[in-house]
Amino acid sequence: MWRHAVFVDENVAFSRRPREKEITEISKDFNAVVVLLEEDEFPYPLEEWEERGVDVLHSPIPDFTAPSIEQLLEILRWIDERTGEGKRVLIHCWGGLGRSGTVATAWLMYSQRLSLREALREVRKKRPGAVETREQMEVLEELENVLRGW
Repeated sequence: MWRHAVFVDENVAFSRRPREKEITEISKDFNAVVVLLEEDEFPYPLEEWEERGVDVLHSPIPDFTAPSIEQLLEILRWIDERTGEGKRVLIHCWGGLGRSGTVATAWLMYSQRLSLREALREVRKKRPGAVETREQMEVLEELENVLRGW
């Protein structure tokens, strides 16, 4: 298993940006990847994943910001579809804390119906410092309100 992957459940992990030479190794462990990088942050072409049979969702989020609630829900539904097919999903941004930590926390809230507080505690236990900005916390608070209505 790729040592930089931090699992939040048995099928979903988050990490820092992989180096191009790590993609082959990672694709042995993960069948799907959520790439949160913007175009100017790429160290590799997205096709590298697809050439190895890995499903890719590229959903760019500027560094130190948060997705909109609509973008976040789209990402969560995509992850849910892939895990429903028995696939293992890796979420990654540049450093593996802010953007990917936000999505990983949201995943626990969405998939396990944890409160924001519980989900954030679980994620930060495994990756201290995850979810870095007020904006990221605010979208998770918004998600918590949306999920209450479901």
